[in-house]
Amino acid sequence: MTKKEKRAISNVIAGLSLLVGLFLYWSVFNSNNYYLLFGLILATPVVERITYSILPDKKSKKRSTGKKVKNKSLTNIPSNRLRDDKEIIGSKLEELSWKEFERLCFLYFKAKGYKTRESGEGADGGVDLIIYNRHHKAEEAIQIKHYLNSGNPITVTQIRELNSAKRNHNCVLSRFITTSSYTKYALREADDF
Repeated sequence: MTKKEKRAISNVIAGLSLLVGLFLYWSVFNSNNYYLLFGLILATPVVERITYSILPDKKSKKRSTGKKVKNKSLTNIPSNRLRDDKEIIGSKLEELSWKEFERLCFLYFKAKGYKTRESGEGADGGVDLIIYNRHHKAEEAIQIKHYLNSGNPITVTQIRELNSAKRNHNCVLSRFITTSSYTKYALREADDF
């Protein structure tokens, strides 16, 4: 929670407490005591400060924990590690190697009822999975890139490679799955293909 959000929330709570106090002062107690009225008005900033100090400052906590997780995930995972399917399914994306992320995608399509096959070990020719797309009644080539926290977006070149690779695997359709993002030119190229 930012300081601005904390300030807004504490101001609303202080304003509501003033309104409740004024309601009680005039309607319930039917008072004409000016000292009590001024006391209510002067207590409003005190309520605001107390509320502001009680509200948590979550933003700074997230930053510190986020850095620890990020550094831990980048340094401790062997790039070609492949654990058991149950461990892969139960893991966070940050904890998966690139092989495990490909396996997770394979398990996802298999669970959705697609006929799924992996393209094999070694050079995959730009295709990691091939699924039978029952809606289009055609095979679909899938390229998977696990670039989480790397800052590497998918480029036009990778989209073009997938387009060529789908033809090499006799697939009509193709799909690119990534934990990263796409450049605007890559998105444009994908739309064209």
